[in-house]
Amino acid sequence: MVGTRRDWIIAVLIAALFCATASWVVLSAPSLKEPTPCATESPQCMTLDGRNYLFESESLFGNQSWLNYSFDGVTFGFHLWCGVDGPDVGIVCGNATEGDGAVYDYNFSDGPTPMTNPPWQTWVAPDYQVAVQYREGGMVHLLVAA
Repeated sequence: MVGTRRDWIIAVLIAALFCATASWVVLSAPSLKEPTPCATESPQCMTLDGRNYLFESESLFGNQSWLNYSFDGVTFGFHLWCGVDGPDVGIVCGNATEGDGAVYDYNFSDGPTPMTNPPWQTWVAPDYQVAVQYREGGMVHLLVAA
């Protein structure tokens, strides 16, 4: 049985819509190409989970409970101390505000006794555009996607 002209037009429109949608999905998908790891001669670049970030190091401790830093268009805020988690364990919390206004919260533990060489605690934003590394004792790396 041969379809009517209307059936053919509907079929062509559905096929065109499918092709347009498939093309949009393919063209808007993030590149699957692996990023090149940071060059060793670039001390201000770090690779986390296969993504490259520019970073700046800061020391948090001072006379203020809120400290704010700006790096590469992102504002990083830190609150000293926003809580206590167990005996002598302080919580450092804060947020990163991206250039487009997106705000993401983070927090880190500090204590109870300083270690000789404590590990870095790493937080990465859900959109992977910013990250923070905190090292017990008040050192931070502010990271922005390269």
